[in-house]
Amino acid sequence: MRKLLVFVDPGTLNQARVPLLSEQAFEVMTATTVDQGIHLARQQPPDLILCCLDLGRGSNLQLLETMATKPDLLAVPLIVLTHEQNRSYWRQCTNLGADDCLATPFTDGELLEAIAARLRKQDALTQRYNTLMRHTAERLNRLSQYDSLTDLPNHHLLRQRLVQAVQRAALGQQGVALLSISLDRLRQINNTLGYPAGDTLLRAAARRLTGILPRSTAVARLTGNQFAIVLPAPRNRKAVQAVAAEIIDSLSRSFSLPEQEVFVTTSIGIALFPENTEDISTLLRQADAALEFAKQQKSNYCQFYKPDMPVVSGDELQLETWLRYGLKRQEFEVYYQPKQTLMTGRIEGAEALIRWHHPEQGFISPARFVPLAEETGLIVPIGEWVLRTVCAQSARWRQQGLPPVQISVNLSSVQLNQAHLCQTLDKILTDIDLPAHYLQLEVTETALMQDVDSALRLLHEFKDRGIQVALDDFGTGYASLGYLRDLPIDTLKIDTCFVRGVAHDPKNQMILRRIIALAHDLDLAVVAEGVEQAEEMELLKTYGCDAIQGYWVGPPMRAADLLQHL
Repeated sequence: MRKLLVFVDPGTLNQARVPLLSEQAFEVMTATTVDQGIHLARQQPPDLILCCLDLGRGSNLQLLETMATKPDLLAVPLIVLTHEQNRSYWRQCTNLGADDCLATPFTDGELLEAIAARLRKQDALTQRYNTLMRHTAERLNRLSQYDSLTDLPNHHLLRQRLVQAVQRAALGQQGVALLSISLDRLRQINNTLGYPAGDTLLRAAARRLTGILPRSTAVARLTGNQFAIVLPAPRNRKAVQAVAAEIIDSLSRSFSLPEQEVFVTTSIGIALFPENTEDISTLLRQADAALEFAKQQKSNYCQFYKPDMPVVSGDELQLETWLRYGLKRQEFEVYYQPKQTLMTGRIEGAEALIRWHHPEQGFISPARFVPLAEETGLIVPIGEWVLRTVCAQSARWRQQGLPPVQISVNLSSVQLNQAHLCQTLDKILTDIDLPAHYLQLEVTETALMQDVDSALRLLHEFKDRGIQVALDDFGTGYASLGYLRDLPIDTLKIDTCFVRGVAHDPKNQMILRRIIALAHDLDLAVVAEGVEQAEEMELLKTYGCDAIQGYWVGPPMRAADLLQHL
């Protein structure tokens, strides 16, 4: 039953037509004032409103103006019944939201036809709206599961297909192979020919993949240049390898783009269920780990996952969250590993090393959290905290009248790329009132070689301020001797790999003698790391090494413990 709301005044001609409307299978609600009708319409939304106030000397315009302020009533069709014969009045009603105007005199038939016509139109609009909403919902559902560029399943749908394949494989005691595929030269194509060319290439690659694989195989696009394939029930590794080889062969053929013909290389990482794991999330990460290894081989390489490959886990996300709160909660501490000067036998310096004591997990190894801090950029605030803590400690020892103690602090490549590193150092040294020569900064060959020109400018700025610079892990990077000549450094730190067991290794003995002699010829001090035995210390002393550090001298320790050594 359709519901009508009729605005009437008792005693008018319009009041007599209310029973007529009820006879036509309409549920009729009546109101005699604007406020009463608005309240009733919001409580029981009608299918149509008959606005008849001016038939009883009321105000249709007042009702229309009031309804225009009620968003929940704007979609309800409204017919104005009026004595006015003025077309400008009808236009005014229409502008205020009326859907139709019926002027007196009008018959019962004309009234019923106007109502029926408006309801038919409203039904058609509702049907079109419902159809549009259904199509929109279908489109949104497809967008949530399919890649809009290639029309392949996306990562959400891939996971569903992988779960289904694994469940079927488990019931049939079969396996599933997950292939993670990268088009390695897509970035160069985007940069050279533009992103539309790259999109054309991706669509063509998607067609090739779906064309060479069986219908039972799920193909998905995960990210910009990465695809994935779920291969159900492969006979063995050779069968999977054959599929991978076919993929590489297909994608290695030329692609005809609008401006030129191009070629791409393909890398493939493979993880196997249940051989590698029975967990879906782990299987996905294992395939990505194998893909990363394959990409390092540079050209059309396929790699099965191996247990020794690093796999990103959910633990790393948790670790990052802990890391972000670590500084705020003061969970970090600086330890100091002493350096002994061989000529005097005294502890005259130390290397600052960060330690993290989590309130629930206990001590977390720097080898675990420092790489994550560098990857996330958290090393910048953490590194600044270490610098400020070390300088403050050096200042306290100086105020206590101790002999000068130079503390060295490691800088990562991320910190070296800071735009305001020197300004940060200036502020710390000024705030703490510490002479710059009390601080030594350690940088590795690898970090310096990422941008040699910028690194040289930065090291010169350190030197101009009086800050000492040490080249850490010397001999393990890829810096040439030419760079060693040009770098404004004060100290070479010989890596542990050349020191450990040197007393019984003639080749390392020769390397150490040559490095120490070379450094002294360049007017550089030499510190040997990783000294653990007295015979190693004695040998380095005979070679003229300036200082040593390692467990023979002392392990990393708190500032109070180092004070006893000093």
